[in-house]
Amino acid sequence: MKDELDSGSDDNPYGIAEVTHTVRIAQYLGIIVGVLIDEEIPTGLELIGKAFEQKEKGDHRVFPKRKIFFASIMRISIGAMFLTNLFFVIVQESYVLEIFFDMVALEFVESIDDICFELCRRGFFSRRLKVASNQDFVLHCSPDARKLRRRFSRFIKLMFFSSMIVLTVGLSFIVHQQTQGAYGCRSLIAKFGDGEWEDAWVMMNEKCSVDSDCNNVNQKCYSGDGHCYEKRLLIYSHFNGYYNHDGNVNERPRYVEMNKESGAPFKSTIPAELSYCEEIESWVLRHPRIRTTLENEEANECDWLLRSEETEQFSIEEVSNDYWYLWRGRIEDEYRVNINCAECANDADCNYFGKCIHQSGLDQRCECFPGHFGVFCENVMPCNTIRSEKDSNITLNIVKDPDKDGDNIDFVKVYGRPMYATRMQGKPFGLMRDGYPGETEHYFEVEHPYNASEIVAPHKHNNPDDYSDDDFFEIHNQSVAFQQLMKNYTFLLRYTGRRWYGQIVDPSLSADSFKEEEYHAFWMNSFSGLGQEDNSTLIISEITSSVSPASVDFFEMRRRNKVFETGIHDYDYSQYGVLIPLVEIAGAGFFHCNRPE
Repeated sequence: MKDELDSGSDDNPYGIAEVTHTVRIAQYLGIIVGVLIDEEIPTGLELIGKAFEQKEKGDHRVFPKRKIFFASIMRISIGAMFLTNLFFVIVQESYVLEIFFDMVALEFVESIDDICFELCRRGFFSRRLKVASNQDFVLHCSPDARKLRRRFSRFIKLMFFSSMIVLTVGLSFIVHQQTQGAYGCRSLIAKFGDGEWEDAWVMMNEKCSVDSDCNNVNQKCYSGDGHCYEKRLLIYSHFNGYYNHDGNVNERPRYVEMNKESGAPFKSTIPAELSYCEEIESWVLRHPRIRTTLENEEANECDWLLRSEETEQFSIEEVSNDYWYLWRGRIEDEYRVNINCAECANDADCNYFGKCIHQSGLDQRCECFPGHFGVFCENVMPCNTIRSEKDSNITLNIVKDPDKDGDNIDFVKVYGRPMYATRMQGKPFGLMRDGYPGETEHYFEVEHPYNASEIVAPHKHNNPDDYSDDDFFEIHNQSVAFQQLMKNYTFLLRYTGRRWYGQIVDPSLSADSFKEEEYHAFWMNSFSGLGQEDNSTLIISEITSSVSPASVDFFEMRRRNKVFETGIHDYDYSQYGVLIPLVEIAGAGFFHCNRPE
């Protein structure tokens, strides 16, 4: 029993297993069979009954009640330990055969005393024990023996059925708790790599019957559900973050994506999910609004986007350190994911920078002390102001959260990171790799309005034939809306799961107008690689998990938006095109903290 009780973990102290319906049926059968084969409790109760039935006066032998009671209680204790061990074995095993093998082993242990007694009767140990074990004793009953026997018979039956009912009710309670995710992790933190799929079919809100009903050439009508679908660049790291338990699918827990602010459910955004796909016997990442193809017969099983190796594991954490498969129009193997439980077991899990809060029916989460934040309070509060490497006078301030949400965090937080912003006009030379132009440097003849009375020169091009030819502002200045935006805009720096994006956005964006609880880098079209809506992203960081953009290397992007592709270049680059460092020395970082004096 000690081994059974020690087989658990902090979040599942009794080691209760997640099981299939077949195993669950075997569990109930195991309880019924176990109660039926147990002889110790009925025999012990019968012997106690015999002690009361015997005639206590006369010239016959009278058996001392205290000896009978002691022996009977020992038998009943052995039976009780058998049933207790049986219950733990049943709820801890995941396979049918293991349940019944363990039952056989327990029955053997329980019957060792009977086996020893039988060996004594056959003279295997000594003659004296053989004689003692082969003696027959006569019990002389009192006049009330028959009445007592009937009462004890009823009592034994009551104990028999009570044992079965108690064990069955206990198992039923555990089954109910299993469906609620009580014995597994209720909240996960998922970190997907920098993989991408350029031609993901994404469901639009528009209904259709033919392709012409859809808005643009990138969209097609899918007859399966009567919606328009658009091809987009899917960057898997945009789906990083919290995933919470939400019922079971295929007899295993299903986890749905939570918002990127606090880990609470989205209000309007439809989340992705991590679930088990029975068709391929694998854990998968999927989204109900993303299809792998619009041809039904060619679609991936469960429309999986990421999938594990084939497994029967009930816990997705058990396969999170293995290689997964990524879908990018074809299967790419050896893709790494990182999926861990987001719950704490004690204060040590909170790095001693917070308290592990245990609330009945809720996740066990870290409540961080002032100065720290993060899933496990692993992050120190970021600096409030950062400055550009190219121009220390250009500073970005952390976007404050006026609500505070009661979590000791006074800034807007998405993907577990702060946002930084500054109001600007004209071309942000101080946030680009070449800084401010000199008087003799060569430019293409493109003008960018700064205000009504001043013209700002475009960014320089070193050579029309190298990667610098694809100038961000030259391309987007073709749009009147972009020209107007450049007169007054907000430069925003925010995290998107694996990288920081530096974006030019509408000047009306503020902590009051930004709905951080609904922000999602993919669904907000932070970077799709296809349309002019991508004109917001100017610079992008290296892959990083840093809680602040300070000391992180940044890049300008070239040739990454197919809507501007010409006949000269095929745009066959990575999802971010060609990345040109903003500073020459790797590791120097482009933004730095302004420390208070």
